[in-house]
Amino acid sequence: MGKDVKIFLGMIGFTFLLVVGLAFVQGREKGEPEKFSDVLGLVAKTEYYDLGDVPINRGIVTKEYEVENNTDKVMKLKKIATSCMCTKASFEIEGKKTKFFGMEGHGDKNPPVNIEIAPQTQAKVIMQFDPAAHGPQGVGPFDRSVLLTFSDPKGVKELKFSGKVIN
Repeated sequence: MGKDVKIFLGMIGFTFLLVVGLAFVQGREKGEPEKFSDVLGLVAKTEYYDLGDVPINRGIVTKEYEVENNTDKVMKLKKIATSCMCTKASFEIEGKKTKFFGMEGHGDKNPPVNIEIAPQTQAKVIMQFDPAAHGPQGVGPFDRSVLLTFSDPKGVKELKFSGKVIN
């Protein structure tokens, strides 16, 4: 076999290994999102708000969700996230309040909050929605969520809201 043929075959082999390696790494980075069932024991007085018509230039809309651990065990809140960059949420319990957390994605992850909720204890989730976050093209109906991820018991509590951004 000639030198040029060996170089050509070597380049084909290297390219093949590079493509397979990149596909493997990319698959591992994306991965399957961790799947949880609905967390049992955290009860929300209201799980959904209909915000109706929300004027795009009237500023941030804030709503509070009252939640309670109605079990006889401590619940461990691991993480707070939202479904869109236009929404932020914080958690308040016994006078202590977390910072506001937003949507995860593009490699960004919210840090853990690691909050323990004692049995029969009430807390609040404070949601902020910015109707102008998507700019003028963001008018129209919307559905958003605040996601509370628990490590004990494992699960996610989803608090929802919807409405329509108007000019």
